[in-house]
Amino acid sequence: MKSLAYRLYVLVVFVWSAAALPAWAQAPAAYPGRTVTITVPFPAGGATDILTRGIAQRLTEKWGQSVVVDNKPGGASLIGAEAVARSAPDGYQLMLTISTLIQAPHLRSQNTFNPVQAFSPITEVARTPLIMVVHPDVKASTPAELVTLVKSQPGKFSYGTYGTGSSAHLYGFIFNKQTGLDMEHVAYKGEAPSVNDLIGGQIPIVIMSGVGAVPNLKAGKMKALAVTGPSRAPIFPGVPSFKELGYTGMDDAGWFGLFAPAGTPKSVVDKISTDVRAVLTESALKERMAALGLELTGSSPEDFQLTVAADYKKWSEVVKESGISAN
Repeated sequence: MKSLAYRLYVLVVFVWSAAALPAWAQAPAAYPGRTVTITVPFPAGGATDILTRGIAQRLTEKWGQSVVVDNKPGGASLIGAEAVARSAPDGYQLMLTISTLIQAPHLRSQNTFNPVQAFSPITEVARTPLIMVVHPDVKASTPAELVTLVKSQPGKFSYGTYGTGSSAHLYGFIFNKQTGLDMEHVAYKGEAPSVNDLIGGQIPIVIMSGVGAVPNLKAGKMKALAVTGPSRAPIFPGVPSFKELGYTGMDDAGWFGLFAPAGTPKSVVDKISTDVRAVLTESALKERMAALGLELTGSSPEDFQLTVAADYKKWSEVVKESGISAN
């Protein structure tokens, strides 16, 4: 029988050898093993923030680890995005943002930030349409009638949006171009001021978020003409899409998506994607988000990667052609 001293020696050598193994040789710890932070590059209280907090709460319960939300607004969402892109690619710093991510870089005079290269897409989370609305006194109930009206009164009509270089502004450019209109764009500092001016009769047309339009449409304070997206929006089943009316370039609905820094291990990305997509199917969350005009979706990392890359290319071309700049 081996002496006690010998057995202690063997034990010490074994422990020392295990500790000396390189990191790659040791079994990876189960993910997540500590707090996960999801950055929202917008102020608290908006749809992106509310959606993220709903998902974070369910992931906390599912994972048994805290999932916290960190609001980091500024720079048309790029301040928060660039901070996450520079973080460690280990799955503990994520970001939930909107399609502004692949539009905003093109609006800079020097575009040095490529989100396709900077991030590993995890899953598309939700979609929501934009909607073109007019003041009730505008004698048009369809986009075609609006085109005829605007052409009959050159220089009289302008359209408002929630900001220069916003999705609404870019869609306005596309609509102008394919219909031969020259409506002037009026950029507001947020959606609420544009809606107030529409209701007050200071501006006849606004392109805005679907959820923001709901109460005023119900109250008869504005009229809906059409929505962006591949089909009619669940929140507006009676409003046609631009696509079904024959317009092109307006068949994208704005997406909300979850991202990790580029280089995050595929196993981690796949786990997060699978768990988040399971959360998105829960009826309580779906109903809550539907009230905000959000249609929960979910997609594989590979499918979302294709969406992000295609949209980045599309908006690059639109911004270049339009000459729109946010500088």
